[in-house]
Amino acid sequence: MLRTLRTLRRLSLALPLVTAMIVFPPGAGAQRNVPTSELDEIMATMMAMELSPGVGVVVVRDTQIVYMKGFGYADVASNRRFTPETAFYIASTTKSFTGLAAAILDEQGKFDLDAPLSRYLPTVRLHAPLDADSITIRSLLTHTHGIGNTGPVTLRLAYTGAYGGNADLIRLLAEHPPARAGCDFAYGNVGYNVAALAMDAAAGASWKETLQRTLFTPLGMRNTSAYVSKFAPRDLATPYQFTRAGFVARPYGKIDATMQSAGGLITTLKDMGVWLEAHINGGMVDGKQILSPAAVALSHKALASASGNARGAKLIGYGLGWNVVVNGDDTTLVHGGGFAGFSTLMSFVPSRRIGVAVFANNSELGSGLVEFATNRIYAAMKNGAGVNADSISAIRRQVAQAKERMTADLDRRAARPQTLSFPVEAYAGRFDNPLMGQLELRAVNGKLEARMGAAASNVEVFDHTKNQLRVELFGNGEVLNVEMKDGRAETLTLSGTVFRRMM
Repeated sequence: MLRTLRTLRRLSLALPLVTAMIVFPPGAGAQRNVPTSELDEIMATMMAMELSPGVGVVVVRDTQIVYMKGFGYADVASNRRFTPETAFYIASTTKSFTGLAAAILDEQGKFDLDAPLSRYLPTVRLHAPLDADSITIRSLLTHTHGIGNTGPVTLRLAYTGAYGGNADLIRLLAEHPPARAGCDFAYGNVGYNVAALAMDAAAGASWKETLQRTLFTPLGMRNTSAYVSKFAPRDLATPYQFTRAGFVARPYGKIDATMQSAGGLITTLKDMGVWLEAHINGGMVDGKQILSPAAVALSHKALASASGNARGAKLIGYGLGWNVVVNGDDTTLVHGGGFAGFSTLMSFVPSRRIGVAVFANNSELGSGLVEFATNRIYAAMKNGAGVNADSISAIRRQVAQAKERMTADLDRRAARPQTLSFPVEAYAGRFDNPLMGQLELRAVNGKLEARMGAAASNVEVFDHTKNQLRVELFGNGEVLNVEMKDGRAETLTLSGTVFRRMM
């Protein structure tokens, strides 16, 4: 199975976004009325480090947005600035929406969080010894279900989009092995993917339509959707990758079929501000009770135990799409999202009634940017410690080290001979794996390109003496081993998964 089949991956500067820690200065103290100029200074300092082409920030206090700005570019080539109206893919931050929708349906009697999976998917068959009668919807939404995250369902939903509907996904679920951690907390996408299949069966509609009906329409989030096709390309933030020549645009990587319940929403800073306001105020927006306060409160509870520590902050549990983090006397609800070319960090501190969300259209360095900016904003909101020489020097050192590591890796790749052992056409063709789908190599202008459904990648030569190629179909670099027969590629092996040439 492919080891890279996950939405979140370890990025250069930050902790994995699922456990990114918000370091809100601990202890008592009055909150400050932070002037816009102070937050502007924080963001100007961050942007000067050149960690992402564009960044968006929204800060909510009590019942209103107190700061909302875009910086840099949503698209460099067209000189399009990042603004509060820029449509941005938020990746795994989607889980907080899916989790709350499930809680609302549960309260309405349409979906039971404590029901076994088999109630909603009676035909599902799981890999032994997993049992659909003993896995509950709640366990799926809190990552305590015991189903391995690596397999065809997570691959096809997040990356390739190659599946024939829910029945096809239910059939493929049997190929996911048990999780190594058993039923202990183990973050991934598969729990939310399976919960959405059950939600679809219970609601008689796609989870995408359920979120629209239960959340986006009532909250007035008019620019939030699980459909890429509902946004004009000119409104979307372009994803970028880090190269030796600077940031370069990369393929968008998302189509409607890969917008999935664990990471499949596009929104704007303004709509994200509404989302944070609703959570800070127990489902109230603009003084009106829009969402069930009980459902909102349930989504915030640490329903599963989890652990992790970073710089004084402690992860204690996971709710319905929220990590629960304790730092001193403060509890913070936080979730991040990462995908090739996109980084998001969203959080709020209930006791202080403050929420912050930061978007960056780069993943390698942008993951660090969203965490750094969030921490500095929280510090400024409490005690004016947003920008100081020591903290900025420490961040700059980390940035420099990360850029050095990444540049060294790019230099190593550039030094590899790019001569193929056979003519480029000998590698071209379609290759199939019954579980993972089709992998295609195309000869384009004398070079190879790889594609698996919506996932696309340039191809480099990794080691021509061993007939090994390098691809980045799922965000990380992977070695593709090629076996030739009669002068052409017969099989491709990617992280242990064998794809055979189709006749």
